[in-house]
Amino acid sequence: MGRLMLDTSRVSYEVSIKPVPKLDLNGQQKFDRDSKQPLWTVALYALSDGSAEVINVTVVSPIMPAVAVREPVVPVDLEALPWVNDRDGKVRSGVACKAAGLRPIEATN
Repeated sequence: MGRLMLDTSRVSYEVSIKPVPKLDLNGQQKFDRDSKQPLWTVALYALSDGSAEVINVTVVSPIMPAVAVREPVVPVDLEALPWVNDRDGKVRSGVACKAAGLRPIEATN
């Protein structure tokens, strides 16, 4: 299956919670399967056409993304990752978001 890349051109993003390491069940930082780089989780406000939603984005980066709360950013190569989990007869599903980085937007005065 091909990658499901998201168009970020009509949405503005702002950091709502600073990045933290993405951890496994043992409390160890996770690493990307392909690149072997560390994974970081950051919560972003996604604002579009008068609506807003908080999304969690996994960022693949050798270092923690240097962004601050309330900072406007653009997720680089934002990808949707649909998932399904069947545990103990209960099926859960959703969409995870993954990015190659976060590019800060320069403020204009």
